[in-house]
Amino acid sequence: MKVWLKRVLYFFIILFVCIAVTLFMALQSFPHIQPKHQISANSAIENKRIAQRLVQTLKSNQQPIRLQATQAELNGLSAFGHRAIPQLISDVTLVNDSAFINVSLALPLPEMIKYLNIEVMINSSKQGLDLDTVYIGSLELPGNGLVKIIEWLTNSYIKDEFGTSLLNMIDNVDISTNRIAVGITFPENLQNKNLSTKEGLFALRDQLAIYGDVEVIRFYHQSLIDFIELTPKTKSSMVEYLSFVFALAQQRNLAGVSDSLVEENRAALTALVLYFCPDQFELLVGDISNLSVSQLKQRVQLQASVKLRNRVDIQKHFIYSVALQLFGTSAASNAIGELKEFSDSNKGGSGFSFADLMADRAGTRLAMLATDSEESALKIQKHLAELSNEAQLLPELIGLPEGISQKKFEQYYRDIHSLVYQSMLLAIDKRLQKIAVYQE
Repeated sequence: MKVWLKRVLYFFIILFVCIAVTLFMALQSFPHIQPKHQISANSAIENKRIAQRLVQTLKSNQQPIRLQATQAELNGLSAFGHRAIPQLISDVTLVNDSAFINVSLALPLPEMIKYLNIEVMINSSKQGLDLDTVYIGSLELPGNGLVKIIEWLTNSYIKDEFGTSLLNMIDNVDISTNRIAVGITFPENLQNKNLSTKEGLFALRDQLAIYGDVEVIRFYHQSLIDFIELTPKTKSSMVEYLSFVFALAQQRNLAGVSDSLVEENRAALTALVLYFCPDQFELLVGDISNLSVSQLKQRVQLQASVKLRNRVDIQKHFIYSVALQLFGTSAASNAIGELKEFSDSNKGGSGFSFADLMADRAGTRLAMLATDSEESALKIQKHLAELSNEAQLLPELIGLPEGISQKKFEQYYRDIHSLVYQSMLLAIDKRLQKIAVYQE
């Protein structure tokens, strides 16, 4: 018996040492790369271009489909990725027949093992995926061997032949000095948009309920519809609807209906988002709305007429940012807001607007504080239930430059890291901090 225990003990000691050595070799004390790209008017164009091409490609019935990106578009994605996830730095460099991918991720670990650095080289291939040597920290691994291991693990622990099917979708990879293109053939069940697959995804979504209790969200959504029908208005402020759902949340809290103030606030905000934002958000949550023809017409009218600071566009920036925070992160929400403004600064756009940016940051901060902790949720619930005017939700827009073209932005503000631009963001945040609802 003692011999057996000793062997088990030795096994776990050896296992622990192996894991420790592997982590020490894989995780490092410094990032291998530094940020090379940043969000700008040009990167906004590249991100918009690749998104449009992706949508058009996926809509195509041709097989195989061809996903492609230029070097400039890859740079734009790297810039957005770092702005949305500051801990992530990435860079893709295209050369003839190869793509060098570098990724550095800062982890919440001690300085000695804080960074996960990955270097991958993808080669052009007429069949399947061809990876050269992969470096994870100081670990050197054969690329194609690593692919085989991942395929085996996926087949074994996710679904039989699932990993193999994913790899078989890649027909070819073509890389030049300025463009990478990947030919992909979807399995027949996906080509035919198999209904059972779609229903399976929706069933999984409903079972996981990642974004809250569907029944509670549906309750707030229906209550909002009833409130709108009782007080029909063609012109109104977002303040009215925000105060209504949070007064309802407060009542449920006082009545002891709610187990979690955070989840109650999340449900109230989600219902508001589902009503005032596009239908696509409902796909993430579940089947919530069941509107009649007249209710649908009323919803469309309100989406186009409800204002904040007497402007529909400010209301839209605010509620969209609430949505992005609920379904993502603060950094991602702020990054998307910036990207939208840079896109507007290009020719044909309405121009970069710091007023829009303040609405973005207000919506993001409101959703964050409302769902951050039970203490914060209670405070926000009380403030929003007692809203009576727009000054309690958003500062005045006076003094915030708008309609800035790309040329003027670069002349005066230069880029997002410049002192002038950062000073503007600081000034916006200080304005928000003066309003009680945004004070921690």
